[in-house]
Amino acid sequence: MKKIFNLILSILIINSLNFQSTYAYDNEEYANASVLKITMRKVELCTGFQTGDFDDILTDAFCNNAVVIGTGDKVVDIASVEAGLAAASYGQPTLLPLGETYTHLRVTIDKKFTLKSDGTVDTGSPSNDTDFCATKTTTDAMYGGGTGEAGKKYTHKTAITPGADANAVAEEMDLYWVNGKQKGEAGSTFAHCLNSDCSQGNTNWNWEYDGVAADLSGLANTHVAMSIPRASVTTDDIVLVYELSSPYTVTMKPPSIDIAFSTQDGILAAEASNSEGSGTAVGGDGMCAFSIGKVFVKITIKNKRSRGAWR
Repeated sequence: MKKIFNLILSILIINSLNFQSTYAYDNEEYANASVLKITMRKVELCTGFQTGDFDDILTDAFCNNAVVIGTGDKVVDIASVEAGLAAASYGQPTLLPLGETYTHLRVTIDKKFTLKSDGTVDTGSPSNDTDFCATKTTTDAMYGGGTGEAGKKYTHKTAITPGADANAVAEEMDLYWVNGKQKGEAGSTFAHCLNSDCSQGNTNWNWEYDGVAADLSGLANTHVAMSIPRASVTTDDIVLVYELSSPYTVTMKPPSIDIAFSTQDGILAAEASNSEGSGTAVGGDGMCAFSIGKVFVKITIKNKRSRGAWR
């Protein structure tokens, strides 16, 4: 009988991120992404999984007897209709040793995501300052000049001037996993720009990344471990480990890999305001801030059907 194994992978789900700040977002709203590009860097299968410090996620304890089935940078727009074919072609499942059983998957991706909002997004702010948020092409000026995007992409979060109305044109925008900390650690981790050229800002912001997803209700499978993006760790990679819904044993028939994506709620738009308060004042200083929202990936690993004999 043909065996089919489904994995529900959450490359990045906002529910797994606990956001706190002294200048908190008062209002935020999810929106669909018409473009959502990720850079796949490595995919590995593992015969088992233990645990430990999440900084050691690349060790054997997190992915026993790792076998690389895909490597090298490959950009995939997971919002496109051909995303599944592009992602599936990345792997080389025929390299798996016969008879081995795999229980986990380790995936390495770039910290950069390129997104485009599907029209404008209303953050729901009572100020009405950010009724028409649309993604904009990232420039060095948005980071306040100096080292620009390249030097500040993990240490600063940009602010986008809201559109005047619902006809504001959305553009592709680079977003990054900014520096953070593991849940429970102290201290600020990045600065937030509060105007379009980052001449105003505040440094008392932080992302708290759960190493293990704590509240991802409704998903059959979630990541069991995730590397923590820290300023002290110089890397452009983020690494996640997932448990397969059922162990996969390699047979004589090489498996095929089918991948399907959903980018519904793939963008999170919020109001960042220099006035700090409840967001009710119509001061005109509310700016649009974008983050990666919910990204769902369904991967099916199945044995290929044998061709019937000619009679």
